[in-house]
Formats: sequence, C-alpha cells, structure tokens
Amino acid sequence: MNPKKPIILDSKKVGLEKVDKGKGVFIQRLIVDEQGSENCFMRKFTIKPGGSMPDHRHENTDHVQYILEGKMEVNLEGDKHTVEKGDSLYIPTGTKHSYENPFDEEVKFICVVPAVEIKTEIME
Repeated sequence: MNPKKPIILDSKKVGLEKVDKGKGVFIQRLIVDEQGSENCFMRKFTIKPGGSMPDHRHENTDHVQYILEGKMEVNLEGDKHTVEKGDSLYIPTGTKHSYENPFDEEVKFICVVPAVEIKTEIME
C-alpha cells in the first residue's frame, strides 16, 4: 500500500517567482518535493511579451513541456522554432536551448522534469 496521499493543488495559490537569469520570465513550482513527489516535478512558466531566457543547457535532466497559452520562439541547438498553444516539446539532457517571446501576449507552459536538483549552465 502506498503511504503517500494524492493531492489537488489550486495553482492560483502558488507563488510566482522571477527567474534570475531570465528577462520577464516567471516560474510557479506546482508539484515538487514539498508536495511529496519523489519522481518528477511540474512547474509552470510565464514569459511576458519581450521576455527571454538565454541559451542554457542541463547536464542531468530531460524536459517535457506543453504550451498552455500564447506562442514563443524556442532555439534548440541553433535551430529556431515557433511553438504555440497545444504544442509539446521534448528537450533531451544536454541540449542547448533558449526561449524568446517577441509576440504581444504572454506565453505560459508546463514543464515536467525528473525530481533531481537541476544543474543549469548558462551560455552567455
């Protein structure tokens, strides 16, 4: 029997934190170790119009993302793609990537990662 209890979380009650290396980028840590998750974490990102996150990579984690609202440009290993509401992304470990929102509306997306301390290398 699993001693953990399922939870339902009202995301409106989860604080919005500014992402240090980003411009106009915010994160909500929806499901993390504080909720008892041992295998994966779920975060929600918001990138304001004109916002961006510089090239970076993670040496120890894959990313699975789903666009909830808006659209943005994603650069994956030098190839630029426009993604929008309803699109999914898989970003493998070690992939250099960045985000930019040159559009007039916010973009919001869910990001699911393994439950590890994420090691991020910013490529400035």
